[in-house]
Amino acid sequence: MPLCLSVNRSEANSVLQTIRNLGLLNENYRVVSLDGLVLIPIIDVDVELIRNLVGEYSVVECNPPRRSVRASVKMPSLDHLGEVVIVRKNVLDHISAEELVQRVRVTYPKVRAIWIKEDTSEIYRKPILKLLWGEEIREIAVKEHGILFKVKLGEVYYNSRLAEEHHRVASMVKHGEVVLDAFCGVGGFTLHIAASKLSIVIANDINPVAYELLVENINLNKKKLVGTAIPLNMDSRDLLTVIREESVDRIVADLPHSSLDYAEIYTKLLKRGGILHLYMVSGLSERVEQKVLDKLSGWRIERCINVLEYAPREFIYRCDLTKL
Repeated sequence: MPLCLSVNRSEANSVLQTIRNLGLLNENYRVVSLDGLVLIPIIDVDVELIRNLVGEYSVVECNPPRRSVRASVKMPSLDHLGEVVIVRKNVLDHISAEELVQRVRVTYPKVRAIWIKEDTSEIYRKPILKLLWGEEIREIAVKEHGILFKVKLGEVYYNSRLAEEHHRVASMVKHGEVVLDAFCGVGGFTLHIAASKLSIVIANDINPVAYELLVENINLNKKKLVGTAIPLNMDSRDLLTVIREESVDRIVADLPHSSLDYAEIYTKLLKRGGILHLYMVSGLSERVEQKVLDKLSGWRIERCINVLEYAPREFIYRCDLTKL
């Protein structure tokens, strides 16, 4: 009998997205609602592994209806951006280009371009893309919870799988806070926060194209904003020259490969008791909390949770810390 993750209906969308991103969703069965709970079918893996990845949810035997053949097409991890799909290069180690194109076109019949992400440039976080199939679409517009973002493919970092994470972090912010989005890209966290909280969000990115799009996205969404977004185009290390020390209530540090290199910024700009949302890449077998405390001694870790899959057996984590 299949296994299902039993979650409250209010958490179902978030948990389902996490399970899908981690490749743990059993695509042969449908998700079922039952008496205020949602049963999410999962592949047959170690129960403790599931709990480590998504939290303390009940794993139960279930009997959900099977999906149709068309809906059960197995898809690799990818970013679906309207008429565009972006797939990581390592997917082609396990599937031919022809088969990949076929699966994507069956699953997303309106797709007009399939890009392969070959790498990411270090300084500006520009994805290096190669067109696998279709039209060379370079500019797109996407929506997250009603917020519109313009994105230039190959010029800026954008990950559609972080949409729920943007919304989740924004829900933690309190009215009246001063928030620093230190590596903001085109404004994912910034606009979710400013659209939902009466706050000041200082949004910074070193990439000049990301900055231009950030300004445009702020203007596109200005009627939805209840808070104030202040765009900056600087090296984050130079923020100490324009922001007063210990004047920030919360920092979002979404730079998973090198966020720990900016410990001085977080320490100097955050108020005592301020919150740091730190994103980092780590393997399942590594002690995420210890890696963080090695660079941020004297802080208190509230939690470290898995956000999404980065590569086979590597994940992006968010650690929430309090400055003591």
